[in-house]
Amino acid sequence: MEMRFKEAFRKAVRLIDRFYPDYALIGRFARNFYAMPETTLDIDFLVDLDDHQVLAEIIDRSLEYEISPKDVGHWQYKLLIKGVRVDLVKPPGFKIDKEVISRRRLMSLEGIGKVYVLSPEDLAVLYAVSSTNRGVRDALKAKDIIIYSKRRYDFNVDYFLRKCEENSLKAVCLALL
Repeated sequence: MEMRFKEAFRKAVRLIDRFYPDYALIGRFARNFYAMPETTLDIDFLVDLDDHQVLAEIIDRSLEYEISPKDVGHWQYKLLIKGVRVDLVKPPGFKIDKEVISRRRLMSLEGIGKVYVLSPEDLAVLYAVSSTNRGVRDALKAKDIIIYSKRRYDFNVDYFLRKCEENSLKAVCLALL
């Protein structure tokens, strides 16, 4: 990773950890831990955007970065930190609970530091939830995570199916298995 990108990543992690300590890295960066690596030019974090007080504080303090939109109530916010796009997301319909948070994995990224990454099961559920709005590409991402993680014996099918049921997606998830 180039230096500017690493600096932006480190700054994003510090900012998000301060406001949303229960965050998790998602998107391609997280997917790269569990499936075939792909390049990406942005950084995605799952955060509880339903906490409007915290969100309003992030928007109000946006002197060191650009943020859009500039009002509360959306499922995705785009920050521009040192020219790098950082997304804060909570897809409609995805349920963040204590169990999801407890299953995050603390990873160490060279030049970045420690970062929480969503578990492979929860990342697959997240992609399944997103696929209902964004289409088959997200379903295929979920399938890739499932395939590669199961091959490494790093995928709890029972937990995955339970979380799919909690997110009203059991039929979709059964098809992904």
